[in-house]
Amino acid sequence: MYSLFSDTRRHYGGQISVSWFKETSTRIAEDVSRVIDYYNVRTFPVKTDHLLVKLIRTMNVPLSYDLDHYYEVASARALFVANTMEFTSSINVGKWFEGIFYAGSPELVIAYTGQDRPSELAKGWRSLQAVKVLECPISNMAYMLPNGQDHNSETGLAVIGIDLPALMVQYRCFVQQQQMRLESGEGEHLGIHHFVGKYVLPNMLHSQTDLAIMNRLINLQTGAPMGESKKRHVFHISDYTVWLDRGLNEVLHRISTLKMEYSNILSQIPTVFSDNPLGMPDMAETRQVWWALFVTRFKEMQFLIDVAGENGKHYNQALINTLKIDLKRFKSENVLQKRLPIEMYDDIQYFAKHL
Repeated sequence: MYSLFSDTRRHYGGQISVSWFKETSTRIAEDVSRVIDYYNVRTFPVKTDHLLVKLIRTMNVPLSYDLDHYYEVASARALFVANTMEFTSSINVGKWFEGIFYAGSPELVIAYTGQDRPSELAKGWRSLQAVKVLECPISNMAYMLPNGQDHNSETGLAVIGIDLPALMVQYRCFVQQQQMRLESGEGEHLGIHHFVGKYVLPNMLHSQTDLAIMNRLINLQTGAPMGESKKRHVFHISDYTVWLDRGLNEVLHRISTLKMEYSNILSQIPTVFSDNPLGMPDMAETRQVWWALFVTRFKEMQFLIDVAGENGKHYNQALINTLKIDLKRFKSENVLQKRLPIEMYDDIQYFAKHL
């Protein structure tokens, strides 16, 4: 069933037209852009020992290399450095972090190497999303940066995906910009911790916002309360949650009453920034990383099964069977019990027993 999130060849049916959402999504996009612009223009450095600062320093690719060679070296070093940082990757199980991006939340960092052209990455480096939120507990729409500060009332699983070569290309472009500014006498020299605070963390708001919308849909389906932000930006951000939730309730009603393939249900979920916000990194699903990829999308798999009900199970039996096989394999190999916090492991075991 995980293939729903990793198979880019899947075909979706026609999307349900959702009233209220087109205008709402436009306004949400405008507000997120305002937040990102605010941090791009100003200087809000992270701490010099921030995980991403350490990562870039450890990568240590010579900036004197031409772009193509720089990208090749970054790609070659990426997974070895990921091991040093104890990230989860196709060659390393990694470790759990806590509160690096979301205060009080258990976090996984999944490292991978993309297949992008370095020239294309460099062309749009300011808006590059080399670090993405793959999963998070946030459902509020306050657009606070995932900087580890205690912004939100919600805690829970957070998974961060890092395309290491893309991140290094973005950093190289930033350094070149700084050199040009210094040569022209503009401003002060900014370092890695400024780069992370100005560009990397703000650009994560795109993926965080789409996931927050998904989390609101799940909350509406389960009856869970929406989370709240403990802080606000210094400038005004409009509250469109009434119209957003109205549209999500409309989607929820339709997908729970129509007989659909799970892939088609996914295509009905409104998004603002990405056509496929639940898509997972294109990487080898080895034993070292497979458990983490599966856990990242467990909440969404559970949602699909619950919202489609018994009729949906019959209509998607092949996917259900694959999921049962994966869960049995995890259990026989004792993988999840070894890797997961006890509460998370118990939730999956309870789900498997009642599947």
